[in-house]
Amino acid sequence: MYDTITNPAYLLQLVLSGLSIGSVYALFAVSFVIAWASTSHLNLAAGELGSLGVFTLGSLVAAGAGAHLALPLVLAGAALLGAAVHRGLVRHVETKGVFPVVLLTLAIYLVVNAAVGLVWGTQPVPAPRLVPTGPDAQIVLLQGPPQAYLTYGDLASFAVLAIVVGALAAFLRGTRFGLAYRAVAANRESAALAGIPLPRMGALGWALSTVIATLAAVLLGLRNGTLDYTMMTPLLVFGLTAATVGGLESLTGAVVGGLALGLVVNLLPGLLRFVSGDMGLVIALVLVLAVLLLRPQGLFGRTRLERV
Repeated sequence: MYDTITNPAYLLQLVLSGLSIGSVYALFAVSFVIAWASTSHLNLAAGELGSLGVFTLGSLVAAGAGAHLALPLVLAGAALLGAAVHRGLVRHVETKGVFPVVLLTLAIYLVVNAAVGLVWGTQPVPAPRLVPTGPDAQIVLLQGPPQAYLTYGDLASFAVLAIVVGALAAFLRGTRFGLAYRAVAANRESAALAGIPLPRMGALGWALSTVIATLAAVLLGLRNGTLDYTMMTPLLVFGLTAATVGGLESLTGAVVGGLALGLVVNLLPGLLRFVSGDMGLVIALVLVLAVLLLRPQGLFGRTRLERV
């Protein structure tokens, strides 16, 4: 064991694998941050709405549609679905308080999860192939044994995360809607007094949240090679953990939190023999508890001051 953990290729592979899955965690955390910024509510149904999208993509590909042509259609549908959930449900329930919205999103989560299981079955189905897969679809960085390598799925995860974060940053800083969105995120009451339509910004935030969650589901299916109707449930915990650790008000925090969580979850079992590989959820929950106790606003969140 000692010889293994001192092997540079083995250590590099642990880091690369951790960053790869961490990029998926980060992407899902970004979906939570985007919804939270516009409405101060967590889109707990985002993962299952994303699951619905990736299963639809799989069906379109199986029917003969090109994966790269079907993906934009699925993402457009995800945006419409996210906006519809906010305008048709969340917008009306949030007037009754925060807890009813939590119950509503959990109900949507359960209904969509059951619907996916009924329509596509409870057995895994092949995931749509958006990039080459297989033993030869990888870039070897260090020869082993064991080898240190990056698969095309890993590269896709890094690329999608970078594109999404870059596009969001450009949108928020360089467009009229983006500036209005930032004003809502900073202070909803002041934004409303300034004439910014809060329902429209909320629908925009939930549309973006659902699109990003769908991309995370696509990447997870690409990593696993199959689609399963429960595949997004663990990701819900990891995404929430990353968003909590980084701060629910910070895109940077979501990215850093997701990548750091991926590294921790992958490195600890790889370096410490007494840590089981299936303890990822436990590690995530311990991190959440530590952050809530030591810095409730997250590493990159800001402390809110309220007048009394």
